[in-house]
Amino acid sequence: MSGAEPLEREPVPVTMEELKNTPWYDEFRLKSSRARGSFVPGRYKVFLPTIFKVVIARKEKDPIVMFENVIDELRRLWDLTPEMPANGPWHHTIVPGVLIAALRNNGYPFTDKHVEEALKRGAKTPAAACGFMGNCGAAVGLGIAVSIVTKATPYHDKERSLALRYTAEALNEVAKRGGPHCCRLASYVVILHAVRVFKKEFGYELPIPKPKELIGRCTLWDKNPTCHKERCMFNPILREKTKAKAK
Repeated sequence: MSGAEPLEREPVPVTMEELKNTPWYDEFRLKSSRARGSFVPGRYKVFLPTIFKVVIARKEKDPIVMFENVIDELRRLWDLTPEMPANGPWHHTIVPGVLIAALRNNGYPFTDKHVEEALKRGAKTPAAACGFMGNCGAAVGLGIAVSIVTKATPYHDKERSLALRYTAEALNEVAKRGGPHCCRLASYVVILHAVRVFKKEFGYELPIPKPKELIGRCTLWDKNPTCHKERCMFNPILREKTKAKAK
């Protein structure tokens, strides 16, 4: 248990259209929280210690598989609302943690302390940053990972530039997939790009599923009200359509 107070009120009906037409950050966050059954924006932060513990303990070498297993475990442990939402700012924390944990698990020179540092930094990216700040937390997760790998600080030259460059690349990869937001899609896209960056920039190789294994592997699409459906390569709908065309 995360130690959160029991859920006291039922979710207040708020439509996606109403949220879409709320361009004021604080008002949006309040409405979004109420729709999930919480009257306190940012209540998810009490769950962060559980996220830290789960990610640090993972042993998978494949960051895609690790990410999926982390989400599955967290969904079992979630106690803030009746069900863990498919989208949420906890992804900002999870993605950089998974990336550094995968490097650690593949024998590269990173420790639990590095994983914890990645998690701490990721947790600082605000909720709803993608639409309100043009700054997807999953994409920032790659910049965080690169910063940790290079030991960058604001006083560095090349190392700082690399963190900025690869955050920008990750943001572009997410932007190319369109919207509305899907945290799982963004996480998949960023993790896959991170694997390419790690190999090209640092010579660090991480195993990932084969291209065919990536198609249609999302298991939460039907729980996400903003799912991209057949527009997303990770949605099983696309996999079934591909099979049908092959017949």
